[in-house]
Amino acid sequence: MNVAQRDSLPRLLVPLAIALAVALAFRIPHLSSRPMHGDEANQAVRTGELMERGVYRYDPHDHHGPVLYYAALPFCRLQTERFSETTESAYRAVPVVFAGITLLLMALIPLFLPETGGASFFAMLLFAVSPAFCYYNRFFIQESLLVCFLTGMVVSALAWLRCEGRRRRGATAVSFGLFAGLAMATKETFVLSFAAGGLAVFAAWLAVPKAEPRGRVRGLLPSLVAAAVAAAFVFVLFYSSFFTYVQGVRDALFSTIGTYFHRATAASVHQHPWWFYFQTVFGFKYGRGPLFSEALLVLLALPALFRAFSRKTPDRTMTFLAVYTLALTAVYSVIPYKTPWCALSFLHGWILLAGFGVATLFQLCGGHAAKFLFQGFLLLLFWHGRQAYTACFRYPADPRNPYVYAHTGSDCLNLVAAVRERAAELHGNPAATRIAVVAPPSDTWPLPWYLRQFPETGYWTDAADIPAAFAPELIISAKDQGEIVSERFGQGKEASFYGIRPGVLVYLFLPSKEIK
Repeated sequence: MNVAQRDSLPRLLVPLAIALAVALAFRIPHLSSRPMHGDEANQAVRTGELMERGVYRYDPHDHHGPVLYYAALPFCRLQTERFSETTESAYRAVPVVFAGITLLLMALIPLFLPETGGASFFAMLLFAVSPAFCYYNRFFIQESLLVCFLTGMVVSALAWLRCEGRRRRGATAVSFGLFAGLAMATKETFVLSFAAGGLAVFAAWLAVPKAEPRGRVRGLLPSLVAAAVAAAFVFVLFYSSFFTYVQGVRDALFSTIGTYFHRATAASVHQHPWWFYFQTVFGFKYGRGPLFSEALLVLLALPALFRAFSRKTPDRTMTFLAVYTLALTAVYSVIPYKTPWCALSFLHGWILLAGFGVATLFQLCGGHAAKFLFQGFLLLLFWHGRQAYTACFRYPADPRNPYVYAHTGSDCLNLVAAVRERAAELHGNPAATRIAVVAPPSDTWPLPWYLRQFPETGYWTDAADIPAAFAPELIISAKDQGEIVSERFGQGKEASFYGIRPGVLVYLFLPSKEIK
């Protein structure tokens, strides 16, 4: 870091503090109030196994990379030593923290691109109030971590381009590799971001066909080797469960490819048309619900796109960012398999482009025009912030919220409350209550999370397989298993319906009040 960069550090702290305060105001409050999504519950139970047994085994067929689980361990340990006593806030604090780290990394961009002016600050504010990011930064899933690590790769690459000296380049190359390895060990969709990044680097190289300085070319190969070694180390470290499970590395290298290729192309409940993400992020309204839209990001990004593809004065940085964002948006739209949180990867690109676009407009405007532009930007932040508040606190599990997807409904909480109440009446101790859950694995979530305090809970897909000796006192079953459950264990029990999430109904068999 040179003298100019050191002098600019204090000027970065105030914008970072403002953006961080705004971001945390939307992300921290009431973390435990929303029902646990099935995917969150699945991840939390996996973390619980790691927490109590100290063992993690990568499963390429049903789970993503291991970084999220290891990252959650200190948060859980700070709360309790037992998985059954952990709460939603311990897990959801993980993506909140990584959202803060993402902001920190974005704040470092002006150190290496001083000519961008306030672009980073504008982008940080847009990130802080982004409805999609505010909502999913409160979700215990991998996307927040993936965006953080991808941002770290970009900042490390910018640092490498600006720094001088073999040691400094080596350090930034290692930093790039560490972030790359963390991204690879977080979620398998990293390959899409890496592919888009490779295309963007090539486009940026073509944008300004001017030979690089010889010293920079000479330092490229050692830096690439250092980055590759660092990335490989992190990749092996996590997938091998810290060198205790070599099969995890083999599965990550070979089994994952086939699994996710099949998942991306095969017909499933998550197959959606190409415009799914555009509808979710850039314009959504359900019935009389409020309008959710971040479409103005695209409008604000137009000046940056012009700089990226200008024939006379092309900007290599803008070219990279524009091609990366457009390519990633396109590839996610083309793939039939879609879930709304996947949009965060390319949405972050649009936020960065919008930040550069706003900075460009301020450079072009003067006097009253700049004043009106500033007021308009504040209004946009207010509107996005209002959407974020609505999504996070008013409609956190409501279909009028575009980010609510196959979400656990409040009726599931009613089911859990009924189970706890009846268990307390039977024994006064949840640990003594025998519960059978009979349903396909995909329909059981998030019940394993909500039943984590009932150790005598068994899971089956067919009621005929429940051992008679188990003699369950409470039974939760899928609709098609209800008749068998009633015949085998229904005597003296009352049955009722509950909705776990949209399209998933279950029976709950409870002992009659007169029978204890």
